[in-house]
Amino acid sequence: MRATDYLMVLPVQHFRFGPGQVAVESAFAEHLRMMRDRIGDAADRLVVAAPAMGEGVYASRKQVMSVIDEEKEAINFCTLFSEDADARSFGARIRRFWATMRRIYWLTQQSFCVHSGLSWDVWLPFEFASILFGAILRRRTVFVVDIDYRNSAQMSYRVGDWSWKSYALCKYIYDTARSLQLGIAVRYCSVVLLKGRKMVSDFGSGRPNVKYILDASHSEANIIDASALESKVNRLKDKSMPLRLTYFGRLTAYKGIDRCIQAVAMARRKGSNVELDIIGSGEQLDALHGITTEYDADSYVRFLGGRTFNQQFFCFLYQYHLLLAAPLREDTPRSALDAMAAGVPYLAFDTYYYRELLESGAGQVVPWLDVAAMAEAIVQLERNREQVISMVRNSVTYASSNTQEIWLERRLAWTLPTANATFA
Repeated sequence: MRATDYLMVLPVQHFRFGPGQVAVESAFAEHLRMMRDRIGDAADRLVVAAPAMGEGVYASRKQVMSVIDEEKEAINFCTLFSEDADARSFGARIRRFWATMRRIYWLTQQSFCVHSGLSWDVWLPFEFASILFGAILRRRTVFVVDIDYRNSAQMSYRVGDWSWKSYALCKYIYDTARSLQLGIAVRYCSVVLLKGRKMVSDFGSGRPNVKYILDASHSEANIIDASALESKVNRLKDKSMPLRLTYFGRLTAYKGIDRCIQAVAMARRKGSNVELDIIGSGEQLDALHGITTEYDADSYVRFLGGRTFNQQFFCFLYQYHLLLAAPLREDTPRSALDAMAAGVPYLAFDTYYYRELLESGAGQVVPWLDVAAMAEAIVQLERNREQVISMVRNSVTYASSNTQEIWLERRLAWTLPTANATFA
């Protein structure tokens, strides 16, 4: 059998309308299209093996999703399993395990390259299984980790989301299993791509197959143009105009959006001329509305709903001056890079990735969980508009040097240098 596909085995859910029509989150859709274009003739198809999304989940998220035409775009989806109530019994989980493993093995046989990453579900480690099958079948294997998971258990315990039992189970069982996966990957995978220099140092020091990545999703075309940038700078200089703050992304508890609202309310009480727009959808929307009303902030905190990830979305972001982020556990801040492309610097809790992004000169961090410190930073930035302007300019410079195109070319140069010669 001639192996001609580039296979990605991922936990990102998709929803199939019918033959050849699949919906996925819009930013991921754009990434797949760009990746397919860059792979070119090296593969007949880009195949994405992933779980299916339920109809209820799709209905709640359809406004931020895009449709891929499998035949036209040569991007094909293979459903590994579907989440439903009948699948939660022990017998169903066992049947799902073996059916999923057989399907992944069959897909690996048809592929010259297998691209996957850490398995978070220890009962169904389908991502890591694909890497093992790829190594056994002598395919090229690409192992990607886009978040440093090692401190998240402790953070979840500290904020009260987890009990001591949950913390210990994750820290000493699940995280150990994940580190074991990484240890195997750095020894046997063709390429290991790690987001965060500390992860590269800790797991891949001295190994040429282990590379640092910055997982950017913005495109060169998304970057704010010079005219729009200067217009933004001029508005910032006018202190009668409010400093416009934003959060965009999923409205879920661990993102700490409630802390952002609290910080903005505290800054307003100190006299700061600031407003906050929250862009996104999710299960915490009603609770966030309640918090906004509780803090008497309805006049300056707005909820704008979810938006599709496209050029219009970036143009919409151009109007903002500062992104807020208050994650309650380690998070991968793609939104910070998207914001930078729109000329929007960030203010965030001091977690690993936001701290690492300080190299851009386009960010500021405050102690983790310290809402009062975030409020004070907002006050100071609103007063010192020249500092914000400097951060705005730095954000555009950094985003321009770290587009998705730049990083995708770099990643594929590491991934596919000898693929055709070795595996065709």
